[in-house]
Amino acid sequence: MSGDGELLADVRLIGGRYRLAGRIGTGPNGTVWRALDEQDGRHVAVKELLLSADADADAEERQRAAHRLLHEARAAARVDSPAAVAVHDVLVEDELPWIVMELVAGEALHTTLAAHGPLPVAETARIGLAVLGALHAAHRVGIVHRDLKPSNVLLETDGDRVVVTDFGIGAAGGDQGWGSDQPAVDHGAVHADSVSNGSVIVVRRDETEVLPVGFVAPECVPGRTAGPAADLWSLGALLRVVAADPETGSLGSLLDRLLAAEPEERPTAQEAAETLAALAGTDLPEWATQPAAPAPTEKTPTQQASAQQTPTAEPTTPPTPEPRRLTPLTALGLLLSKKPEGNREGC
Repeated sequence: MSGDGELLADVRLIGGRYRLAGRIGTGPNGTVWRALDEQDGRHVAVKELLLSADADADAEERQRAAHRLLHEARAAARVDSPAAVAVHDVLVEDELPWIVMELVAGEALHTTLAAHGPLPVAETARIGLAVLGALHAAHRVGIVHRDLKPSNVLLETDGDRVVVTDFGIGAAGGDQGWGSDQPAVDHGAVHADSVSNGSVIVVRRDETEVLPVGFVAPECVPGRTAGPAADLWSLGALLRVVAADPETGSLGSLLDRLLAAEPEERPTAQEAAETLAALAGTDLPEWATQPAAPAPTEKTPTQQASAQQTPTAEPTTPPTPEPRRLTPLTALGLLLSKKPEGNREGC
């Protein structure tokens, strides 16, 4: 993301704080603006989330869509990783959600590929390891990205930082991220005759080999649940496009496993990290050395209702102490201490 993009005819203030300065990129589900945070004096990226333009959608349906986008944006703010874009603020303006993020000085991965072509294996592995770290951080807080692709991966200009954007926000609607959806990449003799393979687009290479260009896992279709393994498939598709030689060596073996048709056949994030770290010539990241923690899950309405209907246990009544046994001498003393009934009158 670089430059000021298209300048605004009318400078607009969002949330009474963020002054829009220029358009960075746009897509069917949103527009990203460069803005000045007038409170902190820093430049930020502000994403305007757009609702469906379906004319048949009623006001209630649009309100539900806005609420869903707002919920997803706030959930994305919980992803904590150096390779995940930092979300500073989530607000509502004109009944639409807006996301305020860090402004990364750099360009999208698809722009780099279009300008310079595929990357060496070591650089591919370095980028893949960083992206994997961001995905792992998202999975730990129960978020699946669902829309990983080169246009949603940023490369910092003055440094080695790799930044993943758009965690789970509007993915179902085919958001274009920061730029165009498909990278203009030439992998040798890649032919333009693309065919559809379910939800995955493929192109033919040298008329014999089929390579994935779409980045959506096969299970991301209506009626199926896509979990963290779907993001690992997308990572495999991403790296196969990025690498200059994606078919040989340990990288080729890893990509074959990541692109397995069934989610349970794919490697874990830790297993993938080991291969990528070795190829990048770097140490294994700390998160990959820690035991895997189950991602937090929300209770379904049925589970919540069942929990509400479960009767609570009655408080335990302490046992009644047994009466104290009296010795004959003690009983005689008690009888002698009592006054006759007549003497109690008038007291």
